[in-house]
Amino acid sequence: MTSHANNALTAGGKRLAFRMLRFQALIASLLVVVFTVLYGSQGTLTALAGAMTSLVPSTVFALYAFRFGGARAASQVVQSFYAGEALKMVLTVVLFATSFLLLNGPWLPLFAVYIVVILLPWLAPVLNLKIN
Repeated sequence: MTSHANNALTAGGKRLAFRMLRFQALIASLLVVVFTVLYGSQGTLTALAGAMTSLVPSTVFALYAFRFGGARAASQVVQSFYAGEALKMVLTVVLFATSFLLLNGPWLPLFAVYIVVILLPWLAPVLNLKIN
């Protein structure tokens, strides 16, 4: 099976993944506002960096993870998940390194936003959030 955007077997997964990403972006935006109030412009920059460090790699993973579908494409499905996860890890390291090189802190907003956004998919069932 070839990679294409209208693969019916992956449509549900894509839809769910991108709903979660929109929810994560919403929460990240709210946290950026909170840290802007608490820390001023420096807090805004580091909170935005934390949001981007979590959202960009997750978006790339979602794009890779749902490229293929179906029993005939099982090996391609597994390979795309592994490639997406590897790229997600590399992007996360690069974005953290870039943040540390370009920004002067405070670091709490960066780590707080990153951690909250990364934990949201795990917390959604506990918080009874209806993402799907």
